[in-house]
Amino acid sequence: MTCRDRVALVTGAAGNGMGRSIALTLAREGAKVVVNYRTRKDSADAVVARVRKSGGEAIAVQADVFTAEDCKRLVGAATKAFGRVDICVIGPGAGWHPDPPEKLDVSAAIDDARQELAPVYHLLPLVLPGMYERKWGRIIGLALHPTELPPAYPYNVAKASRSAALRLLAAQAWPHGVTVNAICPGPVGAIESLEKAIEHCDHGPAWQKRENTTPQDIAEGVAFLCSDAGRFVSGCDLPYMFH
Repeated sequence: MTCRDRVALVTGAAGNGMGRSIALTLAREGAKVVVNYRTRKDSADAVVARVRKSGGEAIAVQADVFTAEDCKRLVGAATKAFGRVDICVIGPGAGWHPDPPEKLDVSAAIDDARQELAPVYHLLPLVLPGMYERKWGRIIGLALHPTELPPAYPYNVAKASRSAALRLLAAQAWPHGVTVNAICPGPVGAIESLEKAIEHCDHGPAWQKRENTTPQDIAEGVAFLCSDAGRFVSGCDLPYMFH
């Protein structure tokens, strides 16, 4: 197991997408997982139940990671349950606003940028000091493919701001034993059920027959970056191609 006894905080882990697959995969690799959700308690509880059934450790914590107070409560709950946070995966971000620059909804565009940066800015001061003290940590953000961009100017700018925030942190965090990377997919379809997500995580038939990038592909990249095999990778925008 590549993440045995590490504590992983995975934000936005209760939906049908990348966060849930990341939580399941880090648990598969031996991490103790904090499954963050905003509204989908039942889904988060189901992920936790699956991890525990497989012999792992997990808790579900409700928090809106766009707010400072909820981020404090989230990290506090993780620390109370498991003693620390070793891995912080930042998923939730901007909404979809495809306005061209000449028809920009300025309020929505500024909100997009805030939503991409707020979880990063709120969580870093809460998790980095402990990582620095222990000389080990992983910060991973979900960002935007560097070249295959959707036709959505404010969305792209907001996502680019997150990538830049992580890239600029990498050099400062490296001397303290902390790597900082961005996972940068194009469009990634949902996995419709927890059962199917588990099949992908277990590398069953659904995973073997996949024809495009899936949330599980993203999760495998996160697991690599969190493992000892990825210990010297930092400041990376890891792209995933798609059809």
